[in-house]
Amino acid sequence: MLCYTGLECLQYSIEIVYPLSEPLFNVFLLAISLSLKNIPGRSWLVGFAICSLISSILYGIFYFIPMNYPEYTEYSYAYRFTTRLIYKFGFFILLPVFLFNLWSSKTLNLSAVSILFSWRGRVTRSIYWGAGIANAILFLAIIDGIISLGYLPTEETWFSIGFKYFTVLTVLGFSMWTNLIVTIKRWHDLNMSGWMTLCLLVPLIGAIGCMIYLGFVKGKKDDNRFGEALIQ
Repeated sequence: MLCYTGLECLQYSIEIVYPLSEPLFNVFLLAISLSLKNIPGRSWLVGFAICSLISSILYGIFYFIPMNYPEYTEYSYAYRFTTRLIYKFGFFILLPVFLFNLWSSKTLNLSAVSILFSWRGRVTRSIYWGAGIANAILFLAIIDGIISLGYLPTEETWFSIGFKYFTVLTVLGFSMWTNLIVTIKRWHDLNMSGWMTLCLLVPLIGAIGCMIYLGFVKGKKDDNRFGEALIQ
């Protein structure tokens, strides 16, 4: 694209620099997160920085395509849902888990990995609600992305379809696993077997009853067969 006046050159420069500013910021964020050697849960912060960097690069690419290659605009729309989901996964899952890890490491002397990925031990009501809200937000983000994609004139390819479903399955798998683990450990906090989670399979009543019981009944103050008591 050629510019013939100073104003056109300035406008063209802004159009180039603007989409590059966010990837550069995320590169800086990734460099900082990699340099934090002694901070608890650094890998979660690194994961968030990587997701932000990937999504910002893809957004930059999709910003330039309609401007310079209008014939590929419909193909670029096919990747917007995946790009948005990568960013929201980092923002609503990886970043909160990093912050949660900072708190749990100091307060409970437990890492986020041991709380969210191991079915041994107990969790409190606040952790149960926090995990549930984060998973609900991520689920709504997926639904919103699917609905928004339906309004765009997309021309999908085998790669865009595969990329989209691989991302969705990865995010949903992570979300469902952590939610299952937290639910099992909440039963443990009430001194009940994790197999009580099967009550969720009872249509309607099971899910509502479990949510109310697990979300509002205070755990046992003393240590039980599943582990030490945590701060409620």
